[in-house]
Amino acid sequence: MNTDASPAMRGGDSYAALVQGINERFNALTGPVFETDAAGLFDAYLDSLADQGERQMHDCGCCRTFIERFGGLATVGDDGVPVSAIWDSSGAPAHYRGVAAALQRLVSQAGITKPFLSGEATYGQALKGGWRHLAIAPARVFPGDGLHDAHQMACARREAFDSVRRALGEYSAPVCATALRLLKGDSLANSEAALGQAQFLVDLHAARDAVSGQRHKDNLVYRMVAAAPMGFCHPRSSMIATLLDDIVAGKSFEQAAASWAAKMHPLQYLRPQVAPTAGAIKAAEAAFEKLGAATALERRYATMADIQETLWQPRAPAKAPAAGGIFASVKPKQAGTPARSMTPPATLMTLDKFRCTVLPSADSIEMAAPAGRSSFLALTTAVHADARAILQWDRDQRRNPVAWYLYPSGSLPSEFNLTGSFYEVTAITLLPCAWGGEQHPQHGERLIFVLKDARDLNKSGGQSALFPACMKGELHGFRSTIEAYSQANSLAGFGDDNVAGLGLAKGDQY
Repeated sequence: MNTDASPAMRGGDSYAALVQGINERFNALTGPVFETDAAGLFDAYLDSLADQGERQMHDCGCCRTFIERFGGLATVGDDGVPVSAIWDSSGAPAHYRGVAAALQRLVSQAGITKPFLSGEATYGQALKGGWRHLAIAPARVFPGDGLHDAHQMACARREAFDSVRRALGEYSAPVCATALRLLKGDSLANSEAALGQAQFLVDLHAARDAVSGQRHKDNLVYRMVAAAPMGFCHPRSSMIATLLDDIVAGKSFEQAAASWAAKMHPLQYLRPQVAPTAGAIKAAEAAFEKLGAATALERRYATMADIQETLWQPRAPAKAPAAGGIFASVKPKQAGTPARSMTPPATLMTLDKFRCTVLPSADSIEMAAPAGRSSFLALTTAVHADARAILQWDRDQRRNPVAWYLYPSGSLPSEFNLTGSFYEVTAITLLPCAWGGEQHPQHGERLIFVLKDARDLNKSGGQSALFPACMKGELHGFRSTIEAYSQANSLAGFGDDNVAGLGLAKGDQY
């Protein structure tokens, strides 16, 4: 009798090659994987074997369970056709090529049911009863987000698919294209917050229109929804619906822009307008305890030690050469008469041009004091360096808990401790959400000119400056409680070493 210590291998080396092949194929996948409604897979598996004796040897409970649970997994091709994530007749050993072809064909004819996400370390049972069985050791195990397990998150993506499909039926391709054009035109307030979602809807329409058959169209929507930020996947309940509905209704640009501006005001957009209920507070308490994030909301002002990247910092002055060298007695050639100075006309300077042409050679920079209120801002960070990451750009593999705040109506220089006609620039950096190559276009693009002695004398109005728009998706349901916490707790660490300055938006001219 065989034991697991010396397991038997049905089909000999060919079976071992089959198992190895399905592992290699699955672990080489880079895109999303889906469950399908493929049926009759195990019967097809047995029917494809050569004779009755071989079918009997392969009629195994463990392999049946594996094939029924995982044999129908698929990716989606550019044509919308499901592609088996496991079976590949071209790469299967000759003895099992017919088996792989039969299962591959059934999967290609199936429909997607939901994304496949699993926290299991092994799919199937590799060893049992003295025999080796079909099984996969996945290279990556899906951990969940701390609040929801893999199954719950897969179900949430299925609901997102339904939401997106309904929205595509309500908003035609021309309507979505018009919304994208208006948002790209920078004529709508805070347009960058919805630009990515508008592009997503346009791309969805284009992908669907490129294939035939409703099932194939739906499969491509599934593929794109599975890879998109969850915030993109509920258009009807997102701010972009305001613009899309106005376009459908045939409103003028002025009417649509006014409606958009009212809802996208910084004090309105993603900001809870009422205090949290007792139930909401209790749910937030439980969630933060489960996440181990009890200290994550404690914030302080950032210092230069917290700034992970700078585009520019002042250069130290060059050291003067020592006097009295061995050729000190040699007189150099006299310079010719200098040409009459020529002053070119003033030109507009974009931030991109400034970054490319001025920063590389600048030893020091001073900024002229802006007239009136401007986008002065301050940077903040976590009090506890080991606190759980709660910001969208703060990742376990690359921690970055730094954020920023500014006032919706701008600030006067004096409110940021600045006086005089010119301010010394001590560093230039990007918004923290762009450090390390992170891409978060919904937060806009700015250069931060860190200014000497700048700090917010209003101290963020006594608040922590935590904003739901910057939080990770799993915390979205607790935004009213987080906002209330922020309003009730002040930032620590106010002092001379605070990092603050002026934030200049990309695309503007100066």
